[in-house]
Amino acid sequence: MMLKFLRHTLLVVALIFLAVGANAQTVKRVTVSGVVTTAEDGEPLLGATVVTQSMAGVTTALDGSYTIEAEAGSVLTFQYVGCVTQTWNVPTDVAEATCNIALAADAQVVDDVVVIAYGTRKKGTVTGSVSTVKSEKIENTPTAAFDQALQGQVAGLNIIQTDGKASHTGEIYIRGNRTSKIQTRAKAGGSAKNQTYSFGTGGSALVLIDGVEGDLGMVNPADIANVAVLKDASSAAIYGARGANGVILVTTKNAEGEKFTVSYSGSYQLNTRSVRFEDEIIDDGLEWTENFYEFWQGRYATPQNPTKIPTAINTLSIAGAPKDYLEMFRERRAAGNNDPYDFKTNGEYLYFGNVNWPAIFFKPNHGSQTHDVTVRGSSKKLQYSLTGRFYDSEGLYNIGEDLYRTFNLRSKVKAQVTNWLSVDNNTSLFHSRQGQSMFSTGDTIFDQMDHHGQAPLPPVNADGTYTNSGVRSGYAQFMEGNGQWDKNLTIVSTTGLTIDFIKDVLSLRGDFSYKAIRRQRERARVPVTAMLGPASPFEYDTHDDSYKSRWTYDTDYMSANAVLTWTPKLGDKHDLNVMAGWNLESKKYRRLYLQRLGLMDPTRPSFELMDSQEYSVDDDGYDHNSVGVFARINYSLLGRYIFEFAGRYDGDSRFPATQRWGFFPSGSIGWRLADEPWMDWSDEWLDNFKVRANVGSLGNSMIDDYAFMDLWSVSKSSEIINGQKVPYVTTDGMVSPSLTWETSTTYDIGLDLDFLRNRLSFSGDIYWKYTTDMITTGPEYPAILGEESPKINYGTLKTKGWEAALTWRDTFKAGGKDFNYSVRFSIWDSRMWIDKFSNESGNIYAFYEGMELGDVWGFRTDGYFLSNEEALNWSKDSFHKNGSNFRAFAGDLKFLDLNGDGQINTGKGTLDDHGDLTIIGNERARLHYGLNLSGNWNGIGLSIFLQGVMKRDWYPDQESGFFWGMYNRPYAKMPGWMVGNMWTPETPDAYMPLLAGYQQLFYNAGGTNTRYMQDVSYIRLKNLQVGYNLPTKWISKIGLKKAAIYFSGENLWTWSPMYKMTRNLDVTANIYGKDQEMGSSGDGYNYPSLKSYSFGLNITF
Repeated sequence: MMLKFLRHTLLVVALIFLAVGANAQTVKRVTVSGVVTTAEDGEPLLGATVVTQSMAGVTTALDGSYTIEAEAGSVLTFQYVGCVTQTWNVPTDVAEATCNIALAADAQVVDDVVVIAYGTRKKGTVTGSVSTVKSEKIENTPTAAFDQALQGQVAGLNIIQTDGKASHTGEIYIRGNRTSKIQTRAKAGGSAKNQTYSFGTGGSALVLIDGVEGDLGMVNPADIANVAVLKDASSAAIYGARGANGVILVTTKNAEGEKFTVSYSGSYQLNTRSVRFEDEIIDDGLEWTENFYEFWQGRYATPQNPTKIPTAINTLSIAGAPKDYLEMFRERRAAGNNDPYDFKTNGEYLYFGNVNWPAIFFKPNHGSQTHDVTVRGSSKKLQYSLTGRFYDSEGLYNIGEDLYRTFNLRSKVKAQVTNWLSVDNNTSLFHSRQGQSMFSTGDTIFDQMDHHGQAPLPPVNADGTYTNSGVRSGYAQFMEGNGQWDKNLTIVSTTGLTIDFIKDVLSLRGDFSYKAIRRQRERARVPVTAMLGPASPFEYDTHDDSYKSRWTYDTDYMSANAVLTWTPKLGDKHDLNVMAGWNLESKKYRRLYLQRLGLMDPTRPSFELMDSQEYSVDDDGYDHNSVGVFARINYSLLGRYIFEFAGRYDGDSRFPATQRWGFFPSGSIGWRLADEPWMDWSDEWLDNFKVRANVGSLGNSMIDDYAFMDLWSVSKSSEIINGQKVPYVTTDGMVSPSLTWETSTTYDIGLDLDFLRNRLSFSGDIYWKYTTDMITTGPEYPAILGEESPKINYGTLKTKGWEAALTWRDTFKAGGKDFNYSVRFSIWDSRMWIDKFSNESGNIYAFYEGMELGDVWGFRTDGYFLSNEEALNWSKDSFHKNGSNFRAFAGDLKFLDLNGDGQINTGKGTLDDHGDLTIIGNERARLHYGLNLSGNWNGIGLSIFLQGVMKRDWYPDQESGFFWGMYNRPYAKMPGWMVGNMWTPETPDAYMPLLAGYQQLFYNAGGTNTRYMQDVSYIRLKNLQVGYNLPTKWISKIGLKKAAIYFSGENLWTWSPMYKMTRNLDVTANIYGKDQEMGSSGDGYNYPSLKSYSFGLNITF
């Protein structure tokens, strides 16, 4: 991969040199000198910065003077903290030039331009809660998807990563978290399945890329100019139902100034897993077997039950060994016999290996590369840009296939046709290809590795045939071509025109967008056979099981917008901005699924090369349409008193005709106290003091299409009637014909402060959000009806939260040169409660009124029993099951009888009778924070970004093998951290209980408890960057305007209290949820997040 990266980089750079090399010999230098003063009193400014386009710079002396050499026709930038930045065009016809600049004092932060809905606004006049991330904050971050770079950058923006796969983007939530479903713990000792309850339609934040709904994983990070996050109802009101869960506005870069530039950026990333499974498990076959025997026997070794000897390692029988398997293993080891192969008495194979299964499946590290090329130019009448990006990642599988490649292309053109008319087009293309090996059935490789990848058992026999473990673990399927291949082509084109009826007063903007998404997925299952002995074949995946499947997903999306803006000139005391518009959207989605059985040639999966008549066809889809009209009025009096009112009237086809329309208003006010005459005593140190408040309502239409309709499905029976499988019809059960909008009403109070010429800044918000008419299960109907209650607008949710951000930025001299630095700390929190839900019985395993989302019910514990007598005399336990006995022994957990009735149980599992259960934790992430540190000196830049969560609880799923190990199943993997940390009479303070398999499923941990509730708060070094801008005098000789080299590291270090026990799990990504390709049942069974070490080059011609 590294050699491939170097070849690609040299090729691209060579081509660019050939394209622009002719200009390299004509670069002309101009010496510019002058004085920088303040605009208010003409006093010279000491320490003002003068920077060229190639990032070479000087600072002004005590008298404000400077001298700098710049390229003819380039642009100089003049900056000083607390002043408005100015630029100056270097002339082309002289060798020396003079430029005197007067910088005006300004509240820089206050007057920054902020992107808002359908326009921009100076931050000082914004009354809603809006946060902005500029491109320099996320440039050169070594991530495949932009959302990973955005995580932790904005207060109130929660990006939930459930795995580290390059092709997977995170779930994006603003001021909250997912509410659409909750999965409960099993009600009793592993004997009952978890249940899922629905509450509300949920929905992630709306992402708009240059005004068109999009995916952060499909945008080129190098294209991004800034990202604006609209967090409250007032800010997002113009987007109506689309913005019910907040809005993220991504604006891509335009050409600037009358110049032509060609830029190249390339980087190579070395990636390693944040969790190295192979380093944390026992892979010595004999040691594993000794533990296996102890855990197996521990299940039966009670005072009433003699010890039994295992006769199989899960599905592999060891009963036919010449003697006891463990005894035989010990004898072989003592004799120095390391041959992993032997035979049972029946001639089948017997194994005595030392196999590290994760090391077989996963590489220790892998490479990826990124190449970006940008061409931009502009004149008085035309602006244009063309950008392209190629990303290639090898993936982490050591066997089979694991690759991900993407290609981005974006063109932007804007033509000023007349003084009053401009036309523009923005077209982007995204193409991706992903290939990955897969196991053959619904189970996945982590499950199979846990159940069949034991340390003594190799994947292949001595003759190269597959073993029982080889076919059951997925090894054989990976080697033989089982896999899944995905392709995605997305094209988006927006054409717009702007008419200035009265320049800077009255304008009309109209645009039309079309987006086509063409996705395809193919999957193949090939036959695999194990040899249990030289003459004992075992067909695990037969010819009749083999198949090829194909899914095609086609989406066509169109939108149109028309926005009229009026900003009359009312004098210095009044500022009015009126905007009104119309929005139309239409989406058509179609899905086609094909499958046929019986591959005739497994090396060439083809629908034509199949010999079975068994096939499946599914064809479905939906059409969705919406329309909205909206208006916004923003008025500022004396620049101090700001008022804004907005409203949107929406119609959506997802609702019945009688419930299709909704009106959603908002209002906000702001007061800039620092500008009051009676505050002039603070002018020397207070630059901005603004309080703001707003309230607004938004509708949510994120429900299934046709959810209000009684739908019928046609299927084929599995039974043969009259010689054939006949079709039959089913319905979806009862539906409500009157579904309507969920409505969220948000109240927000905010404060913005800037001190000491904007060196110190603070911004904070407190908010309350009430969501009513949430779509959820209605009141229960009598069981005799035979149907579940339909979904109706019944639930209510309350959210409370706050956000705060503190920034310090300054400049000082070091070695005679400016050292610019900044520190920013942000922190935020939110909590959510159920105010209304139909749960008449008070079932604590479902939603209930008064419930805080994320609460976990469980038992409290008080260490272990020290003797069998103590355990026998404890409160009677009718919930926790030890094998076939409802009783405990020495080394088992001591559960507390909280209600004092002399029994340990869950009662009826209701709010009125929950036995000894109590709330022992909360699984929602709380108190998110981010810390940005940056500095720049003499062309050397350094930035550090730390991100984390201060409060979060996690209880491992019963199938989380990387946590429970053999306590789950005695034949599972054995985590190394457990060695010496399991209860014995000699180690009564060990963390884990008495050795016994199946405890997690059936006994101690079968009921969630305080002993094993994990604190998964964390702090992570999210990103570290070091860069160097090469001096202009070096690079100008070869025709370069700018050249920089850099190192960037991602996810370099993470600490969590849980890591005191185990590092087998990634608290930042994979402890919640399962990867659909890698794990289906246990938390932690998914693609881990990656540590990335990136080395890159940026050059501009």
